[in-house]
Amino acid sequence: MGNNYHYHAKHKNKKKSFLDESYVPPYDKALLGQSIDILKLTDATKEKLLKGNINTVFDVVRRCEKDFYRIPTFDKRNLGELKSALNNKRLRLKPMPEAAPKKDESERTDKVESKASSQEKGKNFGKSRSQGGQSKKDGLSQKGKDKEQPKNAKKDDNRNQQKANEKSHNQQNGRVNDNKQSPKQGKFDKKVREEISEARTKEEREKLRPKKEAVVHPQDKFIKINKNGKWGFATRDGKEVIAPAYDEVFLFHEDFCCVELGDKFGFINREGEVVVPIVYDCALSFSEGYACVFKGEHCGYIDRDNNVVVDFEYDAGTPVVEGSSRVKRLGKWGELHIDNPSEIRWIV
Repeated sequence: MGNNYHYHAKHKNKKKSFLDESYVPPYDKALLGQSIDILKLTDATKEKLLKGNINTVFDVVRRCEKDFYRIPTFDKRNLGELKSALNNKRLRLKPMPEAAPKKDESERTDKVESKASSQEKGKNFGKSRSQGGQSKKDGLSQKGKDKEQPKNAKKDDNRNQQKANEKSHNQQNGRVNDNKQSPKQGKFDKKVREEISEARTKEEREKLRPKKEAVVHPQDKFIKINKNGKWGFATRDGKEVIAPAYDEVFLFHEDFCCVELGDKFGFINREGEVVVPIVYDCALSFSEGYACVFKGEHCGYIDRDNNVVVDFEYDAGTPVVEGSSRVKRLGKWGELHIDNPSEIRWIV
C-alpha cells in the first residue's frame, strides 16, 4: 500500500507530451533559436504564447495548427495573426497529420449477410428433413408424368429453337420486328449517335494535336536565408555559404547574383565576393553575359567585368535574349543588338 502511494505521488504531475519529438523544422538553426519577439505579434497573442511555454521560433514551427488550441483562450484570430507573421518571415507551421482512413463499411455488411445466410441455412435444413418423405413421393409422381408426355414434344422443342435462332439473327442485322421503334424514339437515337460520333472525333483530334512539353525550371543549389533582417545564402541542407549581410538578394543567374545594400545594387559570385561594385541605382540579372543597370534615371548595359557596352541613355531596358534586347527612349521602344548598339530599329 505504501509503495503504491509513493509511486502515484511521484508520477502525479508527469504529463505525456503531445508533440512529435522526431519532427525537425527545415529552417536555419540560428533563426529557430530567435525569440518570438522577431515575429512582431500583438501583446495579447504574445502573452498567450508565453503562457503556453512557447518562447522561441522553434517552439512555434514545431507545432501544427491544432496544437495551439491547447493553449487557454487561444482562438482563430490569434492563429491567423501568428500564421501571417510567420509568412512574412517565410516560415510555416508543422504540416497537419493525415487522417487515418475510415474502416470499409463493406466488411461490416459482408459479416451481417454471412450471419443471415447461416441462419437461413439452419431453417432450410429443418424444413428439408420434415419434407424428405414428401419429396420422394413427388419424384415418383413426376416419373409417371414424364411417361405421359406426348410423342411430338421433341418437334415442339425444335420449332422453339428455330424461332430463337431467327430472332437472334434479326437482332444482329438490325431487323427486330417484335418491338418497332416509334418516330420519336428513332430521332432520339439518331441524336445520341451524332453526339457520340462528335465526341469521338474530338478525342481523335486531341490525340493528333502536338503536345507542349512542360517547362521545368531547375532548382538552384543555394537558397536564401534571413538573419536579423539581412539576407544571405545557404545550401539546401542548411549549411551557410554566404553570410546574411545584404538588404536583399536575388536568385543566381550565370553564377552571378544581384544584391542590394543601402539602396544601391551590384553583383556577387557564389563565393560571396563582390564582382560588380554595389554602386548602381537599379539592376537586372545577367543574361548571356550582360546585365541592364541604371545610373540615376537612365540605363545601359555592362559585361561580367563591369565594362560599359551600351551607354546610359535609355529610359528602360530588358534582358538580353539571343543577342538582342528592347530599349525605351522618348516614349518609343526599339530593338538593340548588343554587338552593334549604335544601330537601333525603332518600333513605331
